[in-house]
Amino acid sequence: MEFIKKQTVGVWMAFCTLLLGIISFIVYEANIAGVGYFHGASVETASRYMILAIVLGICVLVLAQLHMDGIVAKLLNFITDIARIVIPALAVAAVLAIVSARVEGFAFIYFSNAEVLQEIQTPANISSAHGAIANIVFLAITAVVGIIGAFFSTRKANG
Repeated sequence: MEFIKKQTVGVWMAFCTLLLGIISFIVYEANIAGVGYFHGASVETASRYMILAIVLGICVLVLAQLHMDGIVAKLLNFITDIARIVIPALAVAAVLAIVSARVEGFAFIYFSNAEVLQEIQTPANISSAHGAIANIVFLAITAVVGIIGAFFSTRKANG
């Protein structure tokens, strides 16, 4: 219980960002593994951005638990602050990569001609599109939480 009381708002926001990033990655993997239009349609850059953001999130949480003095403390604070800015930037980059890769599929599934709409709007394709939309939403929420969390310190003022 003492460990929980020692954490700052910045640490809790970093934890929420990390958790949302992991959920986003799971939804992404489920979307490309599932049946439907986006089956196997991986977006390698988005995947790399999400993995890097998750790794940086873990680093932020670990570095926030280290208590150093002097120049080492300043260096750790600097690295942590940079990572907390890069994480939401990576989430936004992943959103942009996924949206740009999926927009044509969305248009095909949702806005095709009336003649072919019955063939295209199968339950599998609609489910696949909904999974892609859920992935985009989770990544956007991850970015927003990360941006807000970057304004809070991961260290207590009195050490």
